[in-house]
Amino acid sequence: MAGPVIGLWAGPALAQPVNLNQFCLKGGHGAGEQQPWVPFETRTTSPDGSTTFLTTAGGTAVFPEGDSFSPNPPNMLPTIYENAKTCRGNEIPNTLPSTPENPYNLHDTPVTRTIDKTSPTDDLDWIMDRIEAISEPYKICRSFRGYQFCYEYPRRVNPGQLRRLAGHAVDIIEGNDLRGRFRDREYEGFPLLHYLGGLKTKSVDPETKSVTMTQIWYDTHIEGDTAYVDPTVVNDEEWTIKYIVKILNRGHEDFAPYTMFFDDPRELNFTEEGGPDLTQGGTVLPRLPNIGMDQTFFPMEEGLEYTLNMKMPPARFWNLSYHWGWRNHPPRVQVTENVLVPLGVDADGNPRPRNFAEIAVFGENPRANEEAKLNAIGMIGDTAPAKRMWRMFREMADLDTGRGYRRYFYGLNGSTIQAQMELIRQAFYDWSNRNLLPTGYEMAEDADMTVLFLNNTMYGQLKGHDGDAEVRMKDIVWDNRGDVVNVQLLNGDYYPHAYVLVDFGGLRGWENTFHNTLPVGGAGPLFTFGRNYFWIHVAGQGPIPVPPATPPAEASPTPVSQLGWTPGRYAGLGHRFAWGGMQQEMTDYVNTDGVGEHNVEVTFTYEPSRRLRMYQFDALHHDTAVWSVH
Repeated sequence: MAGPVIGLWAGPALAQPVNLNQFCLKGGHGAGEQQPWVPFETRTTSPDGSTTFLTTAGGTAVFPEGDSFSPNPPNMLPTIYENAKTCRGNEIPNTLPSTPENPYNLHDTPVTRTIDKTSPTDDLDWIMDRIEAISEPYKICRSFRGYQFCYEYPRRVNPGQLRRLAGHAVDIIEGNDLRGRFRDREYEGFPLLHYLGGLKTKSVDPETKSVTMTQIWYDTHIEGDTAYVDPTVVNDEEWTIKYIVKILNRGHEDFAPYTMFFDDPRELNFTEEGGPDLTQGGTVLPRLPNIGMDQTFFPMEEGLEYTLNMKMPPARFWNLSYHWGWRNHPPRVQVTENVLVPLGVDADGNPRPRNFAEIAVFGENPRANEEAKLNAIGMIGDTAPAKRMWRMFREMADLDTGRGYRRYFYGLNGSTIQAQMELIRQAFYDWSNRNLLPTGYEMAEDADMTVLFLNNTMYGQLKGHDGDAEVRMKDIVWDNRGDVVNVQLLNGDYYPHAYVLVDFGGLRGWENTFHNTLPVGGAGPLFTFGRNYFWIHVAGQGPIPVPPATPPAEASPTPVSQLGWTPGRYAGLGHRFAWGGMQQEMTDYVNTDGVGEHNVEVTFTYEPSRRLRMYQFDALHHDTAVWSVH
């Protein structure tokens, strides 16, 4: 199944970008210089199409062989305290993030306010506790001739109370307006289900030259209200991103937006030097990788909202901004992209905006009505932990036993609700940890790593790793150039995803521009990227498509669905009130038949970056779909 190719190279086809180095300033990283470009990857596919064999940039290496984790890594560059440069040696404004005099060189002092730090995790856990409490079986113990006998019998559950509690959970998971004790939560409007991408595009204001982006940080999650920005009005002007960042429970972190910048597309006409005109007479914007950098590394504490303004160079340089959470990474990350960077072309050859795939799958407005919402959520795989919770809470929220049932049985059988809650808890724990594959999924025996696209995001698992500590590859795979990593790609959603692998400095080099912020609770010199010269390992032939899952013919049964009641209608009694709940194993509830799969075997031609080994993301639906390893 073919996926659209990302239009990073929008000019005429090039045999290899390395051929352009002769027209740029030579010498490598130094004052007025830029690191050289390297060749594209090479790729082949197995005869059955199930495996892609990818070898990273070939030809002459930028750095000699060495140990990236030694005191003197060969791919670490000397720090230069000046703005980055274009191919022709011109400064790119606002690309020096930190100096000895000013560790936070690109933003003002954040303004803070105290907020309620309750997170979706906290409220869902409270709701589950309440439902479990009202459905807990009665326990009675009696003594007879010196012996004690104890037994349990089901508690009857008030349907109205159950529906109200479950309805609150559905509202949290869908990102709806909240009611009652949950009203005015800071996370209100940020769903657990990732289906609102069509509503997450903003434009830079032409008057203020700024755009406002709001985020919530909690557990391993960063959720933002902006996945795409239209910066048309500031393509040639400096601008700012106004960040409003809310740190909820277990969200303590260092704020580290990492921006990726292209070379200046207006400087890539080399006809006077005897080379090509990549701009086609100024009619196209060719996009060649230049630098990436952490713009700051500012410590943030739970229960506070931070507002700061980040300086940006003219938007023609800007590709995207990652918002990392290095204390919980993977998977704590959220991405905002330049909507003008094309996502392939349409049938007439016109570039498609970056948000094209997101809107094509989920619609322009999934909140337009109930049908639009359910259609959008329906594109998310049923095996996704958040969707499993959503479906089972909805079953309880819609439950209507009818007057006949209430007259004869005075409430729901608690054992059925308890069995349903066991499955919901299982999904809740799966949702809480994206560093292990969720229930029903297993790694292939020959895989070093499995990456799963699910709920418009990514789960991952590293061979031999418990999923609890930081996910590191050291002493497992890939220490030296020539090493091979086998990546199993799975797709549990009902639409295509596309795999991209990017290098952040191992191939073309990196520098650590940050200084000690430990005295103020930061960790910049320990974790930050500083600045690096990035490269894309699938640029030559485009992202690697991963086919969608096939929806099951019918949904797996749950204890409540086995009752046979449809909302608003009494559906009979009989065996549906068995005290034992479900008879099948929990793992049988999660049906992974029909999951899409592809495999990638990567041969690395350089040593890894000390900061990040493998950066992996979904080219079509970025936002929170990132899973990378250190």
